[in-house]
Amino acid sequence: MMPLPHLLRALALALIVLFSINLTAQAGPGNKTKGKAPVEKVSKVGQYQGYGEPQYKGYQYSSLYLTMTDSTMIATDVFLPKGIKAGTKVPTLLYVTRYTRSLRAKWPLSWLKNPVLVVVNEAEVKYFTSHGYAVLIVDARGTGASSGRRTMEFSPEEVADGGQVVDWIIAQPWSNGKVGTSGISYGATTAEQLLLNQHPAVKACIPRSGILDLYNHIMFPGGVRQAQFIDIWGFTTRSLDQNDLSVFGKKAKRLIKGIQPVQGDKKKAYFNENLLVHKGNFDVYEGIKVVTCREDKHPDLSRSSNEFSTHYQIERVANSGSAIYRIGGWYDGALTKSIIEGFWNTPNTDKVLIGPWDHGPADNASPWSPTTERGFDIYAEMLRYFDFHLKGIDNQLPNDDKFHYYTVGEEKWKSTNVWPPAYVKDQTFYLSANNSIVYEAKDVQNGSTIYPIDYEANTDSHSRWNSLTTLYKNGPTTYGNRREPSDKLLHYDYAPFETDVELTGSAIAHLFISADATNADVFVYIEDVHPDGKTVYMVTEGMLRGIHRKVAEDTDTYKQIGPYHSYTQADMQPMVPGEVTEFALDLLPISYQFKAGHRLRISIAGADKLHFDSPTERPTQLTLHCSEQYPSRVLLPLAVWE
Repeated sequence: MMPLPHLLRALALALIVLFSINLTAQAGPGNKTKGKAPVEKVSKVGQYQGYGEPQYKGYQYSSLYLTMTDSTMIATDVFLPKGIKAGTKVPTLLYVTRYTRSLRAKWPLSWLKNPVLVVVNEAEVKYFTSHGYAVLIVDARGTGASSGRRTMEFSPEEVADGGQVVDWIIAQPWSNGKVGTSGISYGATTAEQLLLNQHPAVKACIPRSGILDLYNHIMFPGGVRQAQFIDIWGFTTRSLDQNDLSVFGKKAKRLIKGIQPVQGDKKKAYFNENLLVHKGNFDVYEGIKVVTCREDKHPDLSRSSNEFSTHYQIERVANSGSAIYRIGGWYDGALTKSIIEGFWNTPNTDKVLIGPWDHGPADNASPWSPTTERGFDIYAEMLRYFDFHLKGIDNQLPNDDKFHYYTVGEEKWKSTNVWPPAYVKDQTFYLSANNSIVYEAKDVQNGSTIYPIDYEANTDSHSRWNSLTTLYKNGPTTYGNRREPSDKLLHYDYAPFETDVELTGSAIAHLFISADATNADVFVYIEDVHPDGKTVYMVTEGMLRGIHRKVAEDTDTYKQIGPYHSYTQADMQPMVPGEVTEFALDLLPISYQFKAGHRLRISIAGADKLHFDSPTERPTQLTLHCSEQYPSRVLLPLAVWE
């Protein structure tokens, strides 16, 4: 049973036996005996971990309804620094959630703690109020104690509400007229979508694990439906919308009464009426069943997921006048792509932080780390950023490099102003029919290999995908030894590296595959095989559904990690059984160091049972082809030698 404190924090988040191949060292990256390591920048991000001195102790709490122009009543919790003097003006941090702004404890716990904070945990509220910030947490329309019914997540009406809340904030006597916004997951996405209003008072935004592209980064990575996550997420939100916390365990049911009503709502008249309306909220899980392509419209909405997605209006974010600091982890579902592509497409993103973390960020998921503790003070990073943009404090923020990232394996922070870093260059590795990887095309052994698809194959229940929502997470996200599942896949090994080799960026796979069906899913894994052959670590992964394999030229108005797939009806192409076709796909971004003596492994699967739906028509086998005509290969972004 999950402990209640873990539960409440998690809600804020409104987942070898080698082939007997004689692999000899060859020319190629990591097999040079001479050469200098590339020039790299060591990040200074850690030097500010103790930044800032508290000015206040504790907070004073109040709640109220803010009435929108269409009469929707938005439940709002207000936290001001305790003891703030009349006439003192402070900046405000705004959080918009659909996971309930706060809860009400049962007696006698309610005597000690009221409200119980959920999405924005109490430590975060105390931290920022103690440093001289007002904090507002609001229930998005149709959730919590707010009125209205949800027609879809991230609706235009929800976005517009945020602008009206900002209007109210800057009219308060304690406001200095400047607003910052943040949140995790759904709250990170609402934080960035607040910028769509282009409100001049919103000066800074820190999305943590935000969703830029609803289709490709959360619902259908690579066009493959992530239905298990959507199902559990939908079940969780439906329970919250009905004020039913029993799904979170006996402790929650025993200690928590439910959603916190707004002060002054006598006899909870508005509260009870709103909960009745929430029962009619849009069912995300049922809605996703009618979606295959980007532009597919739900019959009840007459709009596609694109129209609710941040990427669809990315130019408005870029022109909002708000500075953006994107924070996340390498093991955060497919949401690392949201950080990279957000950085590329919004010049006002002046800072990025990517650690060895999962969703939240919550846990350290590096297989090289001795602990799953995050080990990093993100609040201090946020405070320094908000102090500069909302208080005008000269804390040398503009002198920082823009992009700070952690190299897993090397266990080291680095920084750059461009992504990928300038010292990285794509290197091509070819798959060979003898289950080896070679660096020269001329060394490829021609042939094909049949892989009988194992539909029980999966990436474990502690993977990056499980961290995305509370009931899906099975303890800390861990990436330990996966030798046994790796051995069962179709896999190819490279010769042992003679030097340490750094992979930083997005690997691109070009695989020539045939299947005995008109559709197939292809999952590609980069793995690190230790010298003893008994330990295999996951490095990164990618996937692509066969009907979406066409590479398109139109980039859907925003720059993406390639190869570009439109996922539209127009570009959808059924496979021809037995016919060889190219699967060109990107793998999730990563920065990872292979140690000297370790091997690069490329593994291929046709399913990930625990996390993704398989096609309606299931192929029984995949055949991978390796030859001059069908050069199956993977491009790896590696640090180059001088």
